[in-house]
Amino acid sequence: MQTGKPSSSPLWRLRLQAFLIDYLVICAYLLLLGLAVYWLANGPLRLSWPSMVETPAQRDRLAFMTAVLPVILYFALQEGSTSGATLGKRRMRLRVVNLSGKRLGFGEALVRSAVKFLPWQIAHTCLFHIPGWPQDPQPAPGWVVAGFMLVWIIVLVDLISLFAAPSRRTPYDRAARSQVVVQD
Repeated sequence: MQTGKPSSSPLWRLRLQAFLIDYLVICAYLLLLGLAVYWLANGPLRLSWPSMVETPAQRDRLAFMTAVLPVILYFALQEGSTSGATLGKRRMRLRVVNLSGKRLGFGEALVRSAVKFLPWQIAHTCLFHIPGWPQDPQPAPGWVVAGFMLVWIIVLVDLISLFAAPSRRTPYDRAARSQVVVQD
């Protein structure tokens, strides 16, 4: 459902362009995070760092807490705000609203963001459980391969729903009972 002035671009194209802008924000954050981790691991935490990332579970937890969760919160806080939009959505004049066209609450925005970035977290978990990764990767256990397949299935379903579903609502839109609309 679109509101306001019609755009010359289809909604799916605007959503993809908005996500590309937001992805640049994510990449900038990850670059800064990587620099901070490098500095900490080779500086103040040099002696304790190896024990902090010794197991796959520790690496996964660290990645979730420093990379995935902050990105989920960025999207949830922005889309649950009065603007109802991340930087990319604001640039493309899009807004996330509930099915009544009203502002999305923080809880709904958090659900939407968590479901949206679930494939990213699953991929991290699988990656960290590849034996020997990253220095000397060995064949992955079956559950890791299945996890990576699940990631691609979720991404494919998201894309098909964005391009082919009449409502253009993705599974994460459905989970949060939200929709993306063109702003007035």
